[in-house]
Amino acid sequence: METLIVLVVIAAFKNLNNHHEKEYRVVNSKILESAKDCYLKDDCAGEIALKDLYDKGYLEVQVDPVTKENMDENLCIKFEDKEAVFCK
Repeated sequence: METLIVLVVIAAFKNLNNHHEKEYRVVNSKILESAKDCYLKDDCAGEIALKDLYDKGYLEVQVDPVTKENMDENLCIKFEDKEAVFCK
């Protein structure tokens, strides 16, 4: 019985973790696609912050899917190899 409970808890934790990862993937994809549009239309250059995308109308304020708080407006994005990527 104890083994079954442990297995159920582990499965539930894995499922929740996978769910959060998928939610972050969706939000990050929206951000990077909006940034790519901005770069390709020459409205953005070099490293930009998430706030720049908000200010230029490429994206509405994004909410962290786990904490339910607004994403950090200082999140850095750059364009390299014809793709928008997050700065390291």
